Amino acid sequence: MLVCFASCFGGRNFQEAKRVSENFAREYTGIDTLIKIDGHYYREDGTGFGSPFMMSNNGEFQVFRTISENHIQIQEDFKDVKSRLAARGRGNYTLSGDTIKVSWALPYQTRCYEIFSEQYLIVNDTTLRRIWSLCETCGIYGKHDKKRDPVIKDEIYRFYEYQIDTKYK
Repeated sequence: MLVCFASCFGGRNFQEAKRVSENFAREYTGIDTLIKIDGHYYREDGTGFGSPFMMSNNGEFQVFRTISENHIQIQEDFKDVKSRLAARGRGNYTLSGDTIKVSWALPYQTRCYEIFSEQYLIVNDTTLRRIWSLCETCGIYGKHDKKRDPVIKDEIYRFYEYQIDTKYK
């Protein structure tokens, strides 16, 4: 634990997390012309809805590294900033043709983060396929024994559109 604290406090890990989660150009990406973004994407894995994420049209990305029981719980987690904060990752994405390239940071200790890179292939406007994933910092700061190799994925993420609350219209 001391190794991680000394390595992360104000070090490269913290700066990299700030770069991917805060210090990027927040410009219109055009993603809303390719996929729906007025809700969240999720993966069904038989135990619930895994790792739901949202994207905005200005390059922002948010993810929960949890299994949720239903879409209402997912929506509440995204609305409540303090909700399961340790499981919340933030980052950014870029578009390259039909591929979304994501970099995001997940806190796991004070000023210590795991940095992830992922790629999603756009199947249609409501379906994404995660095709590649890499934990860039796993093992470097003592949380895991070794840095993980990139993993070729074939996971389907489906879109869930948020219902508009008409009582406030």
